[in-house]
Amino acid sequence: MSELLKILDACKQNNTSAQFELFKLVGPQMLATCRRYISSEDDARDAMQEGFVKVFTNIKKFRGDSNPKTWMTRIFINTSIDFYKKKAKNKDLFRPLNVEIDTVDEIYEDNAFPCSADQILSVMDKMPEGYRAVFNMYCVDELTHRQIAKSLGISEGTSKSQYARAKKYIYTTLVNEGVIHGKAV
Repeated sequence: MSELLKILDACKQNNTSAQFELFKLVGPQMLATCRRYISSEDDARDAMQEGFVKVFTNIKKFRGDSNPKTWMTRIFINTSIDFYKKKAKNKDLFRPLNVEIDTVDEIYEDNAFPCSADQILSVMDKMPEGYRAVFNMYCVDELTHRQIAKSLGISEGTSKSQYARAKKYIYTTLVNEGVIHGKAV
C-alpha cells in the first residue's frame, strides 16, 4: 500500500497527525490548483483550506477505486470554482472586453504557445476572471465546454467565446511584453 493510501486510511479515523501529513504531502500541489483559478494568493489559500475541510469531511466516501490525488484535485478544483463564483458577480464575469478573436485561433489552434508555463501563469494573474476560469477548465483540466457551462451556469457559446478570448488575451499580452514575437491581434 502506498504511503498516501496509508495516510488516507488514518485520516478516515480522524487521526490529526495523518491529516497534517496529508496537508504537508499534497498541500503545495493543491494550492497550485487553487491558484490557477483564483488570482489572489490569500483567496487561493482560503479556497485550499476550504478544500481540505471538504477532503477530511468526505474522506470516508473515498473507496480507493481511483487515484487519491485525482479525487482530491477534483475537490480542490470544484472548491476553487465555487469560491470564485461566490466572489464574482456572474453578469460581469463573462462580459467581452471588446476584442476580436478570430486570428488567435488561427495562430495557436493547438494551445501551444511559444513560451514557458510560468510566462503564461504570469499573464493569467492579470487575466479577467471569466477568461481565467474557462481557460483553466478547458485547457488545463480538459473539461468540455458543456461541462464548463454547467459548472459555471453559463451557455456553451459563452464558454467557447471566453476560451477564445482568453487565448487572445494571453497571446496579445505576451507579444506586448516582448515575450513572444508576433503581431498583437
